[in-house]
Amino acid sequence: MSSNQDKEKISELAEKWRRGTITAEEKIAFDTWYNSFDDTELTIAGTSGNPGAYLNKAISDRLDIRHPKRKITKLKYSFLAAAIVLLVSGLVLYGTMLKSPADQSKKNSLAISAIKPGGDKAILTLANGQKISLTDTATGEIAEQSGIVVTKTAKGQLIYTVKKSAVANSADQALQFNTIETPMGGQYQVNLPDGTKVWLNAASSLKYPTQFAGNERRVQLTGEGYFEVSKDKKRPFIVVTDQQQVQVLGTHFNVNAYKEENAIKTTLLEGIVRVSKTGSQQNESMSKCLKPGEQATLKQASFHVDQVDVNHVVAWKNGYFTFEDEDLEVSMRKLGRWYNVSISYQGKFDNISFGGTISRSKSLAEVIKILEITRKMKFKVEGRRIIVMS
Repeated sequence: MSSNQDKEKISELAEKWRRGTITAEEKIAFDTWYNSFDDTELTIAGTSGNPGAYLNKAISDRLDIRHPKRKITKLKYSFLAAAIVLLVSGLVLYGTMLKSPADQSKKNSLAISAIKPGGDKAILTLANGQKISLTDTATGEIAEQSGIVVTKTAKGQLIYTVKKSAVANSADQALQFNTIETPMGGQYQVNLPDGTKVWLNAASSLKYPTQFAGNERRVQLTGEGYFEVSKDKKRPFIVVTDQQQVQVLGTHFNVNAYKEENAIKTTLLEGIVRVSKTGSQQNESMSKCLKPGEQATLKQASFHVDQVDVNHVVAWKNGYFTFEDEDLEVSMRKLGRWYNVSISYQGKFDNISFGGTISRSKSLAEVIKILEITRKMKFKVEGRRIIVMS
């Protein structure tokens, strides 16, 4: 596409933004294109003068650049400039989104289109060893264990209901544990016997007692889970992972503990939590209390606490991918888990990152189109294997 055509597309998108008809994909596409050129700051102060003419000149300057940088840099701009850039944030790329790369064969396109997004899929393993596929099981009551009724809802939730007789006999019964596991390409929500709600991301598992007894509520997590813990001041809720544990009384938080990632990240949305390295709960340097908006990262046996945007952290639970200046491989692992594909690489990808938000309901083909138009990488599909090429 020529520079004149690019400029025409940008003007067209600007008009769509003004009318409020610009799509999220158009915004993502242009944001990546615009930020891939140089570190020039775009600032439009206030609304006086002719900001449209200023924007046109800034965009024209971008279009005249012949050698974009590989690493995306962040822009700083006033509120008006941010709105206008996001307006423009997809246009040029939107035109190219409709085109397949020149070297992409029809066979490759068909292979990608066959890979669908994940959904509500999980396996429930009862205390007696019985396995139940929650993907295939009809809605309604699916099991009863010592007075605990397990029900699957039409919305893809697993709910535990404790009968009064079970409460009366709980002190005399040994703990029984269930485990819910989501596969690659799966997610599921479970409501525990105490009323706590847990959302499991793809390739994750949660082991929990069928009824909480004693002076604590303890569960074990692998992968990623979002928790809305039912308040109980007398019995703390404890989430145990491979290297740490999180203790709360009643709050909302997210734990990302995938083994393939190089750190465990715990993010607090509401209330207070204490995060400790396993076996060192009494060591203050290895135990942190978090406030809402903070994220504790456990890496190489030490904690680091940062202020983060919690909406980005829990976007997966709300049906979105977010890519916020993270390494390419981290982003690709998110896609691999959700679309149940393996990822391999050909070429060098140093200093490549990108930002944006994409719906998890989109097909892999749609997501790949958006990523390819950054002009930083290409994709090849072999069965359920995705090859990322520089």
